[in-house]
Amino acid sequence: MDHYLYTNVGGHEPNCDHAQVIEHDDQVLIVLCDGLNGLPNGDEAARIISDAALAAFIEGKAPAECCAIANSKFREMQFDTVELRRAGATICAVRIRDNRCEWANVGDSHIYHFSDRKLMHHSVDDTPTYRSFERGEIEYEAIREQEGRTGMTVCVGQKETIEPHVEEFSLSSGDGIVVCSDGFWEYVYETEMLIDMHKSYNAKDWAQKMILRAVQRSHLKGDNLTLVTYMRMAG
Repeated sequence: MDHYLYTNVGGHEPNCDHAQVIEHDDQVLIVLCDGLNGLPNGDEAARIISDAALAAFIEGKAPAECCAIANSKFREMQFDTVELRRAGATICAVRIRDNRCEWANVGDSHIYHFSDRKLMHHSVDDTPTYRSFERGEIEYEAIREQEGRTGMTVCVGQKETIEPHVEEFSLSSGDGIVVCSDGFWEYVYETEMLIDMHKSYNAKDWAQKMILRAVQRSHLKGDNLTLVTYMRMAG
């Protein structure tokens, strides 16, 4: 179970990204949330939502259930806490067990699955630019280059109910998973993630190669930068 977590505040204080990765009952459980920048208490929202989702994971809930539970718990807190009423966050919830990966996500934080020297699966964005990709108007890697890309249509805490995007698939030896906030993926292309994966010995090595690319391009003056890497080692 080879995984690695990295976060950096970048050029935006405070760090509104909150990621957690744990091993529990022969599972790897990953939750990453990115609090809404420009709104108050984004860092607190990301932490609360991430903690609620991870607690649901530990109770045995599926990824989509974890996202829904986190949304419900945060909405309840918004009624009692004025400072949280305009706050919200993206969420990625990933469970890896028994040679399978399941994930659910809401917002514009990303999840990638690399296998057999290609990008096999990627998460769905809740943004107008992702809709442009689905309509065939732009290539997938061009999502990051579109004007107005940061406008999300839904996130945790902004609606009474949410419908997470879900994915499930088998894992093979040598496969890799990346879970990251937009402060990371805006600066590193998927083809580069794949190249770095095949040059790396483990999840930390892979992450550090990609972080170097992100730092060289952003100079740590952009958004908060967070990623979790997982590699399924041979044997």
